[in-house]
Amino acid sequence: MCLLRDAIPSRQNEPQNLPPRLIARALIMEFTETRRLYQQLAAELKRRIEAGVYPVGDKLPAERYISEEMNVSRTVVREAIIMLEVEGYVEVRKGSGIHVMSNQQKHLVTNQGIEFDTAGPFELLQARQLIESNIAEFAATQVTRQDIVQLIEIQKHARQEDRFRDSQWDLKFHVQVALATQNTAMATIVEKMWSQRTHNPYWIKLHEHIDDVSIESWCEDHDKILEALIRKDPHASKLAMWQHLENTKQMLFRATTDDFEFNVDRYLFTENPVVHLDNLMNNSKVPISSKN
Repeated sequence: MCLLRDAIPSRQNEPQNLPPRLIARALIMEFTETRRLYQQLAAELKRRIEAGVYPVGDKLPAERYISEEMNVSRTVVREAIIMLEVEGYVEVRKGSGIHVMSNQQKHLVTNQGIEFDTAGPFELLQARQLIESNIAEFAATQVTRQDIVQLIEIQKHARQEDRFRDSQWDLKFHVQVALATQNTAMATIVEKMWSQRTHNPYWIKLHEHIDDVSIESWCEDHDKILEALIRKDPHASKLAMWQHLENTKQMLFRATTDDFEFNVDRYLFTENPVVHLDNLMNNSKVPISSKN
């Protein structure tokens, strides 16, 4: 059995007495290696395809089997398969499986030089979920009438689009929510994370598997976020944004597999862990009694 996680460097061999700057760099490099599991898995699957273990015309094993054999999560498998599909090795056919199309790379994928270029799609979505839900929460306390007018206008244009999939209004909505914090740095963060969706070939390929009917629900999710902002309700705004991006993650996963389950790994949640954390903190608060 091949365990990809066994190949991750151990910190037991970490050099001692290094300057703090070099220690920090080493830790970041180690963390990045851990996060590149999908690339390690893709390399192993390509090796097997090129060696004839999985011949052209055959299908790859089921994702669940690959996950168990390689000791990685299901979304790592999904991201690795998307990488192979972009490079021309396989073709994902919903309802039929993952078909081996070539035993050599057909398409050269170059580094686009963008932020988060090595992050997997589900990893990036989780980062957006954590960041943008908190942005929406703060935005509800700072939002102005003009911000609301802008968001309503964006939603109106979005509904006039023939294909919301590629709509600029989707991006504009998320950026405008960030601008509603009255902190332009927030909007810059959102824009940079969105650059992955428009430039990264693996992300683009993943989106090709979604049907337009499913994407319409994203516009409805935006309505719920807008309604919470109009009420200036921080908690509702946070939950609406969180659920919107959770819906997106699960939709993308369902679109590319016939064997969907909620508890596939840490990138998909059946419930909002932030809510549980909030409740835990609120329940643990001890009332402060005043002394006479």
